[in-house]
Amino acid sequence: MNGNLERIIIALAVVSFAFTSVCLLSIREVPLTREEAIEISKGSSLVKEGLAIAYSISVEAHYYNSQRIEQLRELHPAFWEEEVARKLPKGHSVWDIIWYFHKGIGGYTIGVIVDAEVGAIINELKGVQFL
Repeated sequence: MNGNLERIIIALAVVSFAFTSVCLLSIREVPLTREEAIEISKGSSLVKEGLAIAYSISVEAHYYNSQRIEQLRELHPAFWEEEVARKLPKGHSVWDIIWYFHKGIGGYTIGVIVDAEVGAIINELKGVQFL
């Protein structure tokens, strides 16, 4: 009788360990931090080009959760549906990184959108020139 009880307890412990392990693996990772997203955006070809020629730079980072992404898709469907939706899974959030490259007199901006869950560059776009 004691042997069966021990086997049941051991089996229960193994099953609960396996269940806990599966649950922990399926939990969504914490989204990227601002600093991690900026580092990833440095991998963009447009940002690399700007870093090579800029006199000085500044960076803005805006976090948009999945609910905000859905709102933006409704407000600006041409951009958020066509450009971003192809690469961004539903329910993911993003970091919108805006780089300002100053070339002494004048400069320009580059926008890079990074998937906050996966850490992949979703889109890069050359923005406006300024004086």
